Amino acid sequence: MFWIFAALLTALAVMVILYPLSRKQKKLDSAEAYDLTVYKSQLKEIDADVKRGLIAASEADAARAEVARRLIYTQEALDAEQENTSSHSGAVKVSSLLALLIVPVVGLGLYYHMGKPEISGQPLAERLTKDPEQQTLIERVASVERVLKANPDDIRGWKLIAPIYLTMRRPDDAIRAYGNVVRLEGETAKNLSDLGEALVVKEGGVVSQKAISLFLQANKLDRIAPKPRFFLAIALGQQDKIPQAIEAWEALISDSKPDSAWVPFAKSQIAALNKKLDDTKVPAISESQRASAAKGPTQEDIDNASQLDAKDRQAMIENMVSTLSERLESEGGSAEEWVQLIRAELVLKRPDKAAKTVHNALDALRSDVPGMEKVKAAARSLGLSINQ
Repeated sequence: MFWIFAALLTALAVMVILYPLSRKQKKLDSAEAYDLTVYKSQLKEIDADVKRGLIAASEADAARAEVARRLIYTQEALDAEQENTSSHSGAVKVSSLLALLIVPVVGLGLYYHMGKPEISGQPLAERLTKDPEQQTLIERVASVERVLKANPDDIRGWKLIAPIYLTMRRPDDAIRAYGNVVRLEGETAKNLSDLGEALVVKEGGVVSQKAISLFLQANKLDRIAPKPRFFLAIALGQQDKIPQAIEAWEALISDSKPDSAWVPFAKSQIAALNKKLDDTKVPAISESQRASAAKGPTQEDIDNASQLDAKDRQAMIENMVSTLSERLESEGGSAEEWVQLIRAELVLKRPDKAAKTVHNALDALRSDVPGMEKVKAAARSLGLSINQ
């Protein structure tokens, strides 16, 4: 009876597997492709939430960076999957067919000589507890961790567990794992980029100076690799280096395939940065300043400036900034006004004057601790040093 069931089951298994192999292969939507759709929808939802005022701009930037990180990771996985499928599909089909023909014959032959069909089967519960395929993700991670504890130089183990740590929201462990990959395999563009990505996750989407250093190293090793360029562009935007950020995004788009997952995100970043750049071309004027023409430019001044040619408009803006600077230095002003002047100096491409303005502002606001903190925060976000 056993042999009859064994033969029937073998034949059924062969037919089930041979049937799809004999048909023309169809393109199936992979998990990665589905994830790409989800991440793109999430980016749109973030933009919608910002417009409705549900989240702050800083929170939106961090959320976009996190979703974009997942998006670029998924795109890389999908590209690798498609490349593997296209290059090996023919070989896989032939080898699978041969295996299906040979394995049943060899397997049944071996079992005839070595097997013991008369022995009762092992209880299902016991088999499941021993089957690695039935283990949970946490159990598998624990298993790999035990191996790595016994053999900390197992490069395959570190490579396997590092991205899983990121998925499990364990960035510190991911940083340690990617650090070991760099230690064992060297500072390749991919290894440095992966370590930098883990640092970004730890900082909640903010690209820290340490991460920037890693991405710069990776970019130097591989000028075309998208991941380091992607995060460096995000970093430039976070530092309010708007022209450089726009240039970085445009270069990435130019070197990418039109259907690359990060292209829509890059385009949305360019649009947002251009809008931000337009908003800062003329220094913002507070309501109190508009009320007094003697203390600064009026709305009429701004309207007139918009109608001048580039050279005359630049001269008028410089005059407006100079007037504001003289007033603040002689009469003092609020922290917001000092920040306004700092930004205006940077718009005019005068970083030395901007740095000096930071110093003057902190000196003028010594008795206003919250005001000093506002100036310091603005200076840090603009990439200016703080000497106090």
